[in-house]
Amino acid sequence: MKSFIRKEEGKKIVILIFAILQSLCVLQGQNQPKFSIKGQLKDQQNNQVVAFATVALRRLPDSTMVTGTSSNLDGEFIIGSIPAGKYSLIISSLEYTSVIRNIDLINDFNTGIVFLHEKSVTLGEVVVVSERMKAKNEADKTIYYMNKKMYDASSNGVEMLSYIPGVQVDIMKNISLEGSQHIVILVDGKERDRNFLSQLNSNQIDKVEVINNPGSKYDADVTGVINIILKKNKESGLNGQVHLEVPTSVSEMYIFPDYSFNYSFKKLNLFTSYDGDLSYFNIIESSDRNFHNSLGVTEIMSDQIVRQKYWSHRFHFGFDYNLDDKNQINFYAFYNPYSSEHSGKVKMQVSGDEFGDQNWSSLKQDADINRSSFYSLYYKHIFNKPGREIAFDLNYFNFNAVNSTTYITLDGSPDNFPAKQVNTVRPEQNSVSFKIDYSSPITEKLRYEAGIKVKSQLLQDRQSDEFKYNESIYALYGTITYNYSKFTLSTGIRAERSTSGLTGSFDNNVFALLPDAMLNYKLNPKQNIKFSYNRTVYRPNIYDLNPYTSSDDPYSVQSGNPHLKPEFRQNISVDYSKNIGNNFISLQLFYLDRSDAINHYTFINDTSIFETQVANLGNIHGYGIRMSGALKINKAIAMNPYIKLTEVYTQGNYLSEQYNIADRHKIAIETGLSAIVNFKYDIVASLQFQYSSPLINIQGLTFSDALYFVSLEKTFKQKIKIGITSALPFSKKFTYQGSEIKGADFYCHSEGNIRFSVAPVWFKFTYQFNSGKTLKRVNNSKEDIDSMPKKGF
Repeated sequence: MKSFIRKEEGKKIVILIFAILQSLCVLQGQNQPKFSIKGQLKDQQNNQVVAFATVALRRLPDSTMVTGTSSNLDGEFIIGSIPAGKYSLIISSLEYTSVIRNIDLINDFNTGIVFLHEKSVTLGEVVVVSERMKAKNEADKTIYYMNKKMYDASSNGVEMLSYIPGVQVDIMKNISLEGSQHIVILVDGKERDRNFLSQLNSNQIDKVEVINNPGSKYDADVTGVINIILKKNKESGLNGQVHLEVPTSVSEMYIFPDYSFNYSFKKLNLFTSYDGDLSYFNIIESSDRNFHNSLGVTEIMSDQIVRQKYWSHRFHFGFDYNLDDKNQINFYAFYNPYSSEHSGKVKMQVSGDEFGDQNWSSLKQDADINRSSFYSLYYKHIFNKPGREIAFDLNYFNFNAVNSTTYITLDGSPDNFPAKQVNTVRPEQNSVSFKIDYSSPITEKLRYEAGIKVKSQLLQDRQSDEFKYNESIYALYGTITYNYSKFTLSTGIRAERSTSGLTGSFDNNVFALLPDAMLNYKLNPKQNIKFSYNRTVYRPNIYDLNPYTSSDDPYSVQSGNPHLKPEFRQNISVDYSKNIGNNFISLQLFYLDRSDAINHYTFINDTSIFETQVANLGNIHGYGIRMSGALKINKAIAMNPYIKLTEVYTQGNYLSEQYNIADRHKIAIETGLSAIVNFKYDIVASLQFQYSSPLINIQGLTFSDALYFVSLEKTFKQKIKIGITSALPFSKKFTYQGSEIKGADFYCHSEGNIRFSVAPVWFKFTYQFNSGKTLKRVNNSKEDIDSMPKKGF
């Protein structure tokens, strides 16, 4: 019995000792200091916060999971109550490459800003892009992600943009954003143009950012921005691509060949490229005009049956030199000869009491040659502080041309028109600009950008000493962006002073303040609502300003106006966007206003001739709704719809009243649809469709037919692509431009129509070659180029 008691007492003593030791361990753990780890996550490319990324903490060296969290809407994370020790912090997100930080934790630890890189997986020469979210809306832009369907359906940057909602690519590959061509095209944040995109391999493109309401950092006449972001894992050594197109008919030639070559060696990257544009079509430009006066009604009908011969060859060349990771230099230049000629016959019938019954016919002979060249030197310095950088850009642009049209009478000889009428202009433009851009974060939530730009140019017609137009523009801008919780606020202002006028005649001095503001609220990770406002200015080009008078037939004359004032524009919008799985939809309500709108107007002059001039005619405003989306129907089919409805109102000024131009309004519809269907064996079919209803201006309206393309392509081993494309396969006629004017005492209707013998069909062949890995390309600016008056399409 005593032995049993001694055993029980022994057990109690052991249990008591164990309990005391356990308590001591607990007390020791409670007395051990605890620390925290915090930081913020941002996108390396655009400096936007990254929300809902996974942050895991593992103990070293055994990688035991300790705890974890996720970043909040501001991209911030914090992990608390961590004892001292060695840990591995692992940050991961679906769209980004994982980041691992080893930490020896002896105090509270702040990682600062951790920049994440968007990921792609490289397998030999094949880049595998996962099925990504097709689009998402950020504070100041909408981002569209490229995927395998889009790569298979396109060969260059222009074709890739045709699949972006709201971006229109017309039959001559001109790019518009929501109907406006006053846009900036960027590549990795630096300016390029449509010609550069024509030779850009579509497989190099990672994503496309669309800014519908650009801020003050962009030039004052910019209505939208398209920024193409390239992949970072580029090939080195000698690499590039060759793209050829072969028409199936000699009567309809419509081809856009291009090539690009890059050679990289250590810190130096040399590049050259070419893009061509050849379109030969049979065109009929018809007009029906009539007017009435005290003598009665006179009707004038004419047809120009011509052959369009348009060609353009642009050669690009330059180099990138990376002094180190923080200093980059770029030189870029191009030389571009091009021509647009419409030669053929003109027939005209006149009936009525003013001129009697007359028939007139003539030969029309165009002689057209244009040359443009551009040179740019660009330097960029990145400071040690993340997000702080400064860039300098010096540009020179030259354009000169000889545009001549000769009419030789074959039959009939009106008294007011010579047997041989020659219209000749010899425009020349020389522009020099210098720009400095600086950006830096102030705090983790506050950022500012500032810059200056100086531009001076001379516009002249070498055919006439009377037209020498000087213009100087001095601009200063600043933007502040603030991020707080679910809100992003950005506000900026651009101050511009311009001096312009005819040499030895007059000067116009204009000072403009161009504010912009944006407020974005993130309802949740998949829904945004945004309010935007901006004010821009549009300045007339050399052809609008040139007072030279030309005549296309015995009963019409046209001239420019050197006294034009700038046109100011305002845009207010509210956007709502939502991601539904891999689908994206966007809805916008908007109001737009154009004051001192620059428009052409026509009237019957004292000699009963149709005279067309250009002037500031009044105001145009409108409001409406825009809907767009990027939709994945199933694994094989993707669609990108777009529709915009606008109620447009015009309000003429005193000059409009003088010519009896009445105020009016009309609903305008703009639609677009692109679709891609993937089949087996890397075969893809695609469709692009776009249509705009007639659009009114202050006096008349303009219109064109719906445009659509269908393509079928196959890719071989990611290097060779062959395909066939048809434009308007179900039509023998296409109206590329038309206009209608109803005056108080006259009426004009004109159309430009392409007549097809067969629907345009052409074969495409693309070959890509590469080796190794390149240096990062530095992109620089391009200068504004005044567009010629529309001739052909």
